[in-house]
Amino acid sequence: MNMNDTEQDNDSAESEYEALLSFMYLSPVGLVRTNPSGKIDMLNPMATQLLMPLVKSIGLENLFETLASVSPELRNLVASFKELCGSICVNHRIHVTSAADGGVVLACTIVKVNDDVLITVLTDISSQVATERRLRQTDSWLDAIYTIVNDFAVLGLTKQGEINSWSPSAERLTGFTESESSGETLRHFCNISASDVHVLDEHLAFAREEGWHSRDYYCRHKSGYSFFAQAMIAVLREEDDEFSGYTVVFRDITERKVSSENLADLLTKDHLTGAINRAHFFNLAEKEFARANRYRQSISILMLDADHFKLVNDNWGHPIGDEVLKSIVKVAEGILRPADTIARFGGEEFVVMLPNTNSLESSIIAERLRRGIEASSVNVKGLEIKITVSIGYTSMNESRSTLKQLLSSADSALYLAKAKGRNCIVDIDSAP
Repeated sequence: MNMNDTEQDNDSAESEYEALLSFMYLSPVGLVRTNPSGKIDMLNPMATQLLMPLVKSIGLENLFETLASVSPELRNLVASFKELCGSICVNHRIHVTSAADGGVVLACTIVKVNDDVLITVLTDISSQVATERRLRQTDSWLDAIYTIVNDFAVLGLTKQGEINSWSPSAERLTGFTESESSGETLRHFCNISASDVHVLDEHLAFAREEGWHSRDYYCRHKSGYSFFAQAMIAVLREEDDEFSGYTVVFRDITERKVSSENLADLLTKDHLTGAINRAHFFNLAEKEFARANRYRQSISILMLDADHFKLVNDNWGHPIGDEVLKSIVKVAEGILRPADTIARFGGEEFVVMLPNTNSLESSIIAERLRRGIEASSVNVKGLEIKITVSIGYTSMNESRSTLKQLLSSADSALYLAKAKGRNCIVDIDSAP
């Protein structure tokens, strides 16, 4: 090869490189090039714009560390991908903020180019997700409309929520006759405990406010077997627009419910620990706060962080660190009440939501969690690895009435618990 050929090749390579840089710079989506550990060596302005709200004191150096607070599973997805090249994930949704705080959602696609290079594409899909949320209720109605009539049971309720109209379809679905059902509430065949009776009142209240409302119930047939049913309650009004009662349409969705359980787990749970994922936590919290405000109940939030977790990963490796995180969730689920929720919020940080719980009650639960986790261990080749957690907690009051305010206060309390020496609980209201 002569000198001219070499110069031409260099010019061609330089031209291709400049074209690549130009493409990345002008691209309307975020593009990030990293190594398999997430270390960034190239990113475009759009990626910087999307990631900057998540950047902490360490700067924008590692993609997985930057996203760890909102999508800790990405590192595990990359580590578990064993192919030489290909798509690791496609349009994986990352919920940066809750719907109440603007609902910022990113779609993340990661492609493995070779053993040394990953390309990540980030797209802001917040508007699309907001539209999807608005359409969910409509979809449930359309789904019902397009289903055969035999799936339905229709009945009527008085303004007080008592059954005053019964149909052959209702008897077929529940096994109860009109004489057995008249004057009863939906608890007659909806399997709802006495402690959860407010759920029915809430359903009726939402229907009055919105015109109609849909909710799933676990029901029992008179003969003894149980089934899942979707109940859509619509408000009845007279010609003068005066509220006169409700029409209820029940639909047996047992087959769909059972077949969709695995899919629901994929969409709502952290794939590593089995805790609720960040996105679903925001959905659940939105409903709990609406219920708490409606019935003037309190909600408490706990922020829980594994102590010295980096040392566990450094000394034993990420697989053992994963087992520690699983152990924390397992212990917590054995201590928390059925109505409580534990979610993986990012990395080694978890959030616990305690409905209808005041400050004193939440302190008792927080201490039980701390002690339970301290008493547990993870076995590694015959060695017992002990782990402790720091917990910050807070409860609703006049100055803290939103999820954002509670999360911020609980996070501040968690910071104080770490500063205090870790393996302790701190209430933001009693902190110095």
